This record gives sequence, C-alpha cells and structure tokens, in this order.
Amino acid sequence: METEGPITVVIRHKVRPGREGEFEDWQRNISQASLKFPGHLGYNVMRPARPMGEYLVLFKFDSLANLERWESSPERRQWLDKLDPLTVAELTRERHTGMEVWFTPHASNAQPPRYKLMLVTFVALYPLITLVQGTIGPLIHDWPLVLRTLATTPLLIVIMTYAAMPWVTQGMSPWLYPEQGRRRPIK
Repeated sequence: METEGPITVVIRHKVRPGREGEFEDWQRNISQASLKFPGHLGYNVMRPARPMGEYLVLFKFDSLANLERWESSPERRQWLDKLDPLTVAELTRERHTGMEVWFTPHASNAQPPRYKLMLVTFVALYPLITLVQGTIGPLIHDWPLVLRTLATTPLLIVIMTYAAMPWVTQGMSPWLYPEQGRRRPIK
C-alpha cells in the first residue's frame, strides 16, 4: 500500500437486530469525532439493502500518518469500546489508496468480472459527464480544452468518489456479487 496520498478505509458492520437506531447514533458520533482530526476528508455510510445486511462505512484521510493518528487516538478507542453490544460479528476493515475501493468484494465473494466493473463505472460516470457538460459546459465553452478539462475533472472525481460510486455500487451489488445474496444471515 502506498503511504503517500489519500487513504480510504472501508468498514463493514453486521448490526444486531433491533439495535439499528443505536448503531446509527453510534456511527454518527464516531464519524463526527473523527472529522475533528487533521487530514480527515469525509465519510459515507451506506445502509444495508436488506434486513441483516451489512452497513458499509467509508472514510478518507489525506495521508497514512493522519489516519494512524486517528486510529491510535483515545477518542477512537472510547467509541470502539461501545460497539460490541450493537453488532453480531467483528467488523471487517480494509485500507485502499485508489478507485479499487469501490470494487473490493466482501471476503466471501470473488472479484466481479472486468466487464461488470466497466459497466458499473459507466452507469455512474456517463450521467455525471452529461450533467457537467450541460450545466458547466456552456459557461466555459470558450475556454481552451485543457482548462475546461482541468475545471471539470476535479468536480467529477469528487462526485464519483463521494456520491455516485457508493450509490451505484450499492444498488448494483446483487448483480456485482450474486454470491453475497445467497449467503445465510448471521444469527
């Protein structure tokens, strides 16, 4: 893993039935605590699509050093001490340094075929490019191509990373990872 540049952490939680509200309060609070640490770039929580499914939490730090500062903090330890009664299984945690974060399957699943990864990326990216070209494009149409691209690319990357890809991959996860839907729920 690279130590330079942003690091995304993916955490999967299996929440105890009936404790979902408490878990969501806990998740909101630990996320707010982590936002106070230097280098925190934001987080996203995806609720399970079906009962007893996994909560998927993604958060990002600007560097490995800042992530490790949060991970070794007493604040984080205090929040993690409150987690066990809310979950039915130990959380799984992964670190990623690039776009692979959206296509990393659960440990019990195989990596989806490349054509599926390509189609999911297309489903997320095509409407965004169309939207940006339709809204911002007319405002900057007389700019040189290099500057137009420089102005729109960071916007597309932010929207893809924090909104489009989490939403599309969760919505298409039964197609991406069909084996996950066939697993027996943890009791």
